[in-house]
Amino acid sequence: MSIKYKWLAERLEQLVEKQIHMGIPKLPTEHELSVRYHVSRQTVRMALGILEEKGMIARRQGSGSHITGLLPDSRQNAVAILISSDQEYIYPGVLNDIQSALSAAGFPSRVFPTGNQVSAERALLELLVKNPPRGIIAEGCKTAFPSPNLELYQALMRDGCEIVFLYNYYPGPPVCLYIKDDNYAGSALLVQHLRDQGHTAVGGIFKYDDMQGAERYLGFVETMQKLGLSVPDSHVCWYGERELRRLMAEQDTSFLKSMAEEALAGCTAVICYNDIIAYHLISVLQLAGYQLPGDMAIAAFDNTYLSNSNILTVTTLSHKPHEMGTRAAQAMISRLKGLPAQPQEAPWKLNQKESTQSGV
Repeated sequence: MSIKYKWLAERLEQLVEKQIHMGIPKLPTEHELSVRYHVSRQTVRMALGILEEKGMIARRQGSGSHITGLLPDSRQNAVAILISSDQEYIYPGVLNDIQSALSAAGFPSRVFPTGNQVSAERALLELLVKNPPRGIIAEGCKTAFPSPNLELYQALMRDGCEIVFLYNYYPGPPVCLYIKDDNYAGSALLVQHLRDQGHTAVGGIFKYDDMQGAERYLGFVETMQKLGLSVPDSHVCWYGERELRRLMAEQDTSFLKSMAEEALAGCTAVICYNDIIAYHLISVLQLAGYQLPGDMAIAAFDNTYLSNSNILTVTTLSHKPHEMGTRAAQAMISRLKGLPAQPQEAPWKLNQKESTQSGV
């Protein structure tokens, strides 16, 4: 029996991998396995015990042997996380949520910061192609533009690597699994809030090189139009990764000063791409002589610590706590188990603060 149950365990390990690829989350019953492999129920139980010790299955009383998605060699279970930063803004919390959920399911992970640079993303993907992980959770780089790195993602997928995009994705084949914000609806929520406060001349500041910026812009413009409000092109401002890097590294707010002088002068409210822009715009407007929030209402996305400064708290949008990272990890775990997972867009919640309380 000792030789037979070890032989069966090897066969069942192969069956687990086959079931994962077929999207079947459980092994057959003990009776079915006994008949299929012509062994006793006791031999089946001993073989299943080996798989359970390796973490490949979880046996539940009355429910059977559920596949965990883990493979016998722990080195085969790693998940890579490609993300813009591991130290700034929203990222430390999101990464902690992703890694905690993956670890609880038995999947080790490693973080690879890209700096939102296409070239850095490519260099990392080229390394991963040589030794593919089980899965990659990726925040795409400059997703408003066509990506020259899609071929590498496709090569990884052909090798069986599961891909889940976070916050954005690259349009085009193959169809991507993604977890992102409902950016269009978020902008609509902010526009409606500002209109309810009496604002009709609303400007916007958006990031031109990321998908999120284009979606937030579209939600802004179309909601303004639906409310019967005009949006002159001169009231819409754009910035990119280069301006953001100078802002973060050198506190260079020159692009925001130009926007305030040229585009926002005729506005009583502005929607900012995120809390970073709103936080620095406050200083720029105050130096220009604005009395806030009376002269300019400000709204933004993300509800981070930057929206709660002691100078002026900013009305901003948020998700449920731990939502984005946990959703991304759960989607990845489902795919590693061979289970279906659908693209998701997380809804926003409005957090009204000082920056939009006065109205016009």
